[in-house]
Amino acid sequence: MTQKQFSLTDQRQFARISGDYNPAHIDPVKARRLIFGRPVVHGIHALLWSLENALTNKTSPLQLVTLKASFKRPMGIDEQVIILKKKESTGKIEWQLATEVATSAHVIVSYLSRSEANEDNFLIDALAPETDCKVLDAEQIARAQGHLDLYFDRNEVKQQFPNLTTLLPQNQLAQLLALTRLVGMECPGLHSIFSDLNINFSAPIQAPAQLHFKVTRYEPRLSLAQIDVSAPGMEGNLKAFLRPTQQVQESYSVLSHRVQALEFSQQKALVVGGSRGLGEVTAKLLAAGGAETTITFYQGAEEAQAIVDEITHAGGIAKCAQLNILDPKDVGEGFTHVYYFPTPYIHAGAHRSFSYQLFNKFCDYYVGGFINTIRKLQESNPGPLKCFYPSSVAIDELPPNMGEYSAAKIAGEALCSWLEKTDPALSIFQVRLPRTQTDQTASLLPADKDNPADLMMKHLRQFEQGNYGPA
Repeated sequence: MTQKQFSLTDQRQFARISGDYNPAHIDPVKARRLIFGRPVVHGIHALLWSLENALTNKTSPLQLVTLKASFKRPMGIDEQVIILKKKESTGKIEWQLATEVATSAHVIVSYLSRSEANEDNFLIDALAPETDCKVLDAEQIARAQGHLDLYFDRNEVKQQFPNLTTLLPQNQLAQLLALTRLVGMECPGLHSIFSDLNINFSAPIQAPAQLHFKVTRYEPRLSLAQIDVSAPGMEGNLKAFLRPTQQVQESYSVLSHRVQALEFSQQKALVVGGSRGLGEVTAKLLAAGGAETTITFYQGAEEAQAIVDEITHAGGIAKCAQLNILDPKDVGEGFTHVYYFPTPYIHAGAHRSFSYQLFNKFCDYYVGGFINTIRKLQESNPGPLKCFYPSSVAIDELPPNMGEYSAAKIAGEALCSWLEKTDPALSIFQVRLPRTQTDQTASLLPADKDNPADLMMKHLRQFEQGNYGPA
């Protein structure tokens, strides 16, 4: 079984040869706030890696005739990607790409033998220049058309795909590399998800080294663009989604109108995971109510500092500090309240299937990380400590593709109950929260979600008032 765990270095090297520098693939801090919650592998990167392996036993030059690929779900850089269910017949290979969680892509390739002398190369012998991703809205995407120059640095490509560079025409490789640059940088651009491609190849003709594209249909309800593409010796179409833009929470000045000036003034609060989402909203509301607030972050230092600056410039009391909940060091002294919001990317598992690996990942945050943080806090904060522990309505609903997440949240609730029972210094407020409007719940299709400020204001007041009953 062929497998690979793509690294951030792999991603950045692929961005160099393809020209697709979309931050969803290469920037861990920016990617954590996008729909997939972490950097994900370029679809064309995974496709070419698997094609490299699928053709590993071929020794004579080949040319692709057709190529179909469907990218069903993202492959994170922290996941093992495997090639499975491979079927091969004369001139045709079919396979799937999968992670430990579920199938991620389906690929079908047909090919013919070729002579080494029949390749005409009209490419630009260089790497594609690094540019900024275009930011297009639905209306701009619906009428988008144009072309991209075809770049191909053979030595650079050969370092990553030595077998393909030897076997396949350079034109075909350059065209496939241009497809990821088209989707990730040009159309839809910054907020894109590559979904499907269906390409037919023929003998190249004398023509400029360009990939032409035109959006032939845009479906607003699905945020889905269908794009026709053509280049010398190639034509086909692809599909790409316009993914949701980054969720931005309400400003401190707006949130402060929801809070009474001193209603949280008796708190010295530690908001663990306060640089975004519900943690960000909670930190702002607490500070607006007079709490002395410390925000922790793991990766988002600039985001956390921006929140602190926003609060302090308006007269509130706030600071931030880095904290790794899996191995907490110094968390500070004098805290009376702790609000616990760390979470990994909440992605669904396979339908009606249970991944123990995914369950353990959730438990690292909702069980291990919580007890680690509480025990470290107690070392430097003797005396009573009040804890806010957000759980999830997924426990009540038990979605068939979120068994791992639901089970980990149940385990977290059990831990909280055990801690309260065995440690009289701890008071833990548990509440099962619904889906809210944060980057962790972004989705392609519209969905009803609670306003995070309304939701948190209600529960923060219950917590402050000592109402620890079911909420």
